[in-house]
Amino acid sequence: MNSLTAKRVNNLIALMVIIVVLLLLIWPFFYIFVSSFKPLREIMARAVFFPVEATWGNYETLLFARTPVRDFPRFLLNSLLVSLATTALSLTVASISGYGIARGKRLKSGLLSRLLLLFYVFPTIVLLIPIHGMFTSVGLYDNLWSLVIVYTAMIAPFCTWLLVSFFENIPKDLEESASLEGASLFRIFIRIILPLAAPGLVAAGAYAFITSWGEYLFALLLIGSSLKRTAPLGLATFTAEQYIEWGPLLAGSILIMVPVFLLFLPVSGYFIKGFTAGAVKE
Repeated sequence: MNSLTAKRVNNLIALMVIIVVLLLLIWPFFYIFVSSFKPLREIMARAVFFPVEATWGNYETLLFARTPVRDFPRFLLNSLLVSLATTALSLTVASISGYGIARGKRLKSGLLSRLLLLFYVFPTIVLLIPIHGMFTSVGLYDNLWSLVIVYTAMIAPFCTWLLVSFFENIPKDLEESASLEGASLFRIFIRIILPLAAPGLVAAGAYAFITSWGEYLFALLLIGSSLKRTAPLGLATFTAEQYIEWGPLLAGSILIMVPVFLLFLPVSGYFIKGFTAGAVKE
């Protein structure tokens, strides 16, 4: 077997492995999607994979059967507000700190840049009790802003690390030229730096939105009233010890996943670029 044939065989094996892994990853989502259109008796029977009597009933129950403790459209709205606020706040913090690290040699090579990844991998489970006590003491328990603050603290370090590589690729000559023409640092940052780092901001924003959109643990810890629940918390109301409403639960899972796919797929290339660039330079 010559080298060209061996290379083709290796590529074919790698391609088959990738296809198998993708199928294993996609299969649960596809199963949930198909099952969300089944009536309850078909879901419980599990006799056929595709629905025999396809129905929108599960989605109608989810969106229109509202009660004082279960209002899924309201839960989606709460998640949307929290995710948008978290994304805006995280990008503000991360863009300023990322630019400072990218342009400051001491910050870049110092302890601060290394702590960013430490914050990202820090086990947040140990912070549950202190965070609950802190937000209760300041009157922010059962307030959606408490989620925004916690999520920003969790997400901003990674977004900063992601943006550093994008800021580093912007030529300093542009800033120096603008400075010679009398532009202030703030104006240079807003008018020149941020537009040129737009792909990185989009990737970091998508990461912030997706992470806060699907977060469950801190929402369970900090939200007490029914109508302030986020979508993942609201989805949990369809499960109980004695009975699980499988139809609405599957339909709600699909609705929660839709924004994730719509946001991540268009910017996945920028996200991988920023991740690998940061990894190489670290």
